[in-house]
Amino acid sequence: MENKEFDQIFRQYYQELYFFAMQLLHDPEDSKDVVSDAFEEVWSHFSSVKKETVRYFLYRIIRNRCIDTLRHKKIQMQHAELMLQVTKPYDESMDTLEWQEREARVKEILDAMKPPTRDIFIACYVDHKKYAEVATLMAISIDTVKKHIKKALRFIREKRQQYEER
Repeated sequence: MENKEFDQIFRQYYQELYFFAMQLLHDPEDSKDVVSDAFEEVWSHFSSVKKETVRYFLYRIIRNRCIDTLRHKKIQMQHAELMLQVTKPYDESMDTLEWQEREARVKEILDAMKPPTRDIFIACYVDHKKYAEVATLMAISIDTVKKHIKKALRFIREKRQQYEER
């Protein structure tokens, strides 16, 4: 296939694929990103993609990217819930000492993480960067970013459990 064919495929399927992604993600920006990624993938393998199967190939890529996006959001939500529990906001019933202790625990947990796990975790969850963005910035693969995020979340859970057992 050549550029003209790619343009034709893009025009023919973009809207349909966008709505497919929207059904799965319910987020316009994430849907646009996923569809753009799918077309980038097709473009990078353009010489080996058959015109007859390109629609199927695009749908498969989008489905998989949507699943990855949903998994990423689930992990972010789990982390947010965990961090909310660890860093419950100060209220009238909590004394200053207890509040300072919680802050110290959070800092201690983050400081105990080793680089690059800590750096990747902070980039994803404090700076709200996407895995692909972090991978590009750190010149590593997305799978490496995922590995470090899993490691960081496991570390946080273990440390939190240790504090609760005290």
